[in-house]
Formats: sequence, C-alpha cells, structure tokens
Amino acid sequence: KGSNMLAQNVNITADLSLEQPEVLVGLLLAHILADFYFQPYAWVQERNERHALALPLYLHTLLHGILAAGAMLLLTQNVNGWTLGVSSIVIAVSHFKIDVIKSYCAQSTKAFIADQFAHILILVAVFLYATNQWGVAIHLFKKLSVAHLAVILAYLAVLKPSSIIIKQLLSPWSSEVLATSPSPKHPNDPPTISTEAQQTLSLAGQRIGYLERTLMLTFVLLNQFSAIGFLIAAKSIFRFGDLTKHQDRKLTEYVLLGTFTSVALTMAVGLACGAVLGSVPVK
Repeated sequence: KGSNMLAQNVNITADLSLEQPEVLVGLLLAHILADFYFQPYAWVQERNERHALALPLYLHTLLHGILAAGAMLLLTQNVNGWTLGVSSIVIAVSHFKIDVIKSYCAQSTKAFIADQFAHILILVAVFLYATNQWGVAIHLFKKLSVAHLAVILAYLAVLKPSSIIIKQLLSPWSSEVLATSPSPKHPNDPPTISTEAQQTLSLAGQRIGYLERTLMLTFVLLNQFSAIGFLIAAKSIFRFGDLTKHQDRKLTEYVLLGTFTSVALTMAVGLACGAVLGSVPVK
C-alpha cells in the first residue's frame, strides 16, 4: 500500500506544470508593446539625458503598469484587486528603476540584453506571485536533468570558447596573411583597411561566427544536416566575391581553414551533446 501511495505521489509530482501560461504571455506582450512600440525615440533620448528627471520616463513606466494590469485582468482567473494592484505597481516601479540605471550606462548590446533580462525576470516573478505557483516553479527548476544541462553547455561551448580555440589554431597563419595583404594598385581595387577598421571588422566577424555556430549546433541537435550544407554554401557564395577581388591564395586558404575549423568544432560539440540526449544520427 505504501509503495502504491509513493508511486502516485511520484506521478503527481511528474505531472506538475505551470498553470495559466497565457498570463505570462500576456505580460510579455504588454512589455514588448510598451517598451518598443509605444515608446517614441524622443522619450529614450530625454531619459538618457535627464535620467530620473525625465517626464517621459514616468509616462513610460505608467504605461507599463497599465498594460500589465490590463493583461492580468483579462487573462488571470479569479484575480483580486490587491494582487492586481501590487503586481502592476511592482512592474511599473521596477521598470522605472531599471531604466534609470540603464540611462547611466553606455548604449551597448550588453546593456540592452541586461536591461531586458531584468525586466523579464520581474515579469516572471509577478506571474508566479499572481498565480501562486512559486512551489511549482521551484520544483520544475529542481527537475533540470543532465540533458538540459548538456544543451546549455553545448551552446555556451560553441560561442566564446570555440572562438578562442579557432583563433589560437589559426594564429600561425594570421600574422602571415595580414603581412602579405596586397595594397591597392588600381582605383578599382579594394582600399587598404586601417588598424581601427580591422579591429571593428574583426569584432563583426566574431559575431558572425557566434551566429553561424549557434545555427549549426541547432541544426545538428535537430538532425538537419542538410541545412548545415546550405548555410556553408550561402556563406561561401557571399565570400567568393571578396576573395576573387583580393586574388590572394593565402587569404582564401585562411578563410577556408577558419570555416572548416568552425564547422568541425561545432559538429563535434553537437554530436557529443546528441550522444548525451540519445539522438546521435550515427548508429
């Protein structure tokens, strides 16, 4: 009898899931509308210049609170006035504080991601509070398995660690390629690039590599290897023109070496992750 009760409890626990997910979707929709569609660029400029003294910032946060309250009122089952009021106030006040902090930061991608992550974290917390599902959320977090961690590890591995490995592997040829880059001898030839411009283009290339490896890893985990071939072919077509203009064999070989090294690393990480997930295509 005791074992039967234990089995029933395990089944009940396994079936736990977050209820009323439409409330969270509604809060996220309200956030996107208020933050990106109903906020003029002039409001953003004034916030960055006057910080907490900017009047549009108060209007912006008030709009967030109103839209969040409307979403919860329409989508939450049996919501009471206290919960609705507390939730909307928390969203508005937290949004105000986060935006004030962001106004003192440089307008960069990292600042934008950190800003949006903080907003979304508050919305998730409000959702759990309004629907009284903290216990379920904690239980779901504890149910993270090796498979979940393996996928997270794989995506992290193909970003910066892979970029560093590729850079180190190509370092014996990097200085040689840069040293032998031909200078323009004709007005129609590509112009010589300054050191500062080279650094900027290097960062752009790094971001392209991140995106490329992220897409390839996703295709590997989905067993869509044909899509990887399409991605490599598309990249080759775009690079063909540049390599033809430079007419530099060393540069061509360097680019191909970098591409195939990136592909090989991503495929290795993807197959290793697939082995953990039990979905390796090779039997």
